[in-house]
Amino acid sequence: MGSRRFFLKLLAFSALIAPFIPIGRYLQRREKVDQIKQRVANINELKSLGEINFVFPRTGDPEQDMDPFRQYALILTPTGEVRALSRVCVHLWCLWKYDPNLAECICPCHGSVYNPDTGVATKGPAYYQPYPTNALPMLKVELNEDGDIYVSQLDGIVGYGREWKKDLANIQSMLRKAPDKEIRAYTPFWKSITITETEKLIRRYNIKVLKIYGYVKRGKETEWLVAGSLDEAKEKMEWVYSIEIFAKPGEILKVADDDRVIIPMIRGNVKP
Repeated sequence: MGSRRFFLKLLAFSALIAPFIPIGRYLQRREKVDQIKQRVANINELKSLGEINFVFPRTGDPEQDMDPFRQYALILTPTGEVRALSRVCVHLWCLWKYDPNLAECICPCHGSVYNPDTGVATKGPAYYQPYPTNALPMLKVELNEDGDIYVSQLDGIVGYGREWKKDLANIQSMLRKAPDKEIRAYTPFWKSITITETEKLIRRYNIKVLKIYGYVKRGKETEWLVAGSLDEAKEKMEWVYSIEIFAKPGEILKVADDDRVIIPMIRGNVKP
């Protein structure tokens, strides 16, 4: 009986991975992929659409370009950042879809949900996978002076995950070298928090806030907003999605330990 169960499981697993056999060829191409820079769209196109699905690296061969492990999404997040994320869910390799009204990347197969700013899973089975298998691989994004968007340098392994805690190592290094130098850090939350909770978090860690990103719900629609101060946020927001802070490395690392925070991401070292 035990061997029969094992055989049935093996058949089920084989059926599951069959559509994704090209991953072997994809990983063998990794060295060449790292040298490619590919134009995807113009920023004005992305602003009007919010999301553009694309193939990387593009070959021009329809069969190769249909490979699921070549599928990516270019996303304009509510915070105004441009992200290029692998569309392959790190749980069981379905292709997720972006919901701009919720600002979430949602897998239709088993309900895994990813934060579009970080690519980190915030709900569903992918959320419970161990680090670093709980985050989507991400391409480097560059814009030229004409607003053309180029992608290159894959960070992570498609279908497996990405080491998304790298910024913490950088902040720890800054703490050792220049503990009193204040730095900017974009700080997204696992789930949205209230204005009151945001105010408590800011006071608890004694941090300077440069921007607050939040929203209000109007029926079924979401209005995404940006505030330059807590007082302004109180006037126009119901929920806070993320904050941009300015603090010393030690203070930022304390914020990173807060259960509400995914990770503070460095955004430059210039004092405003």
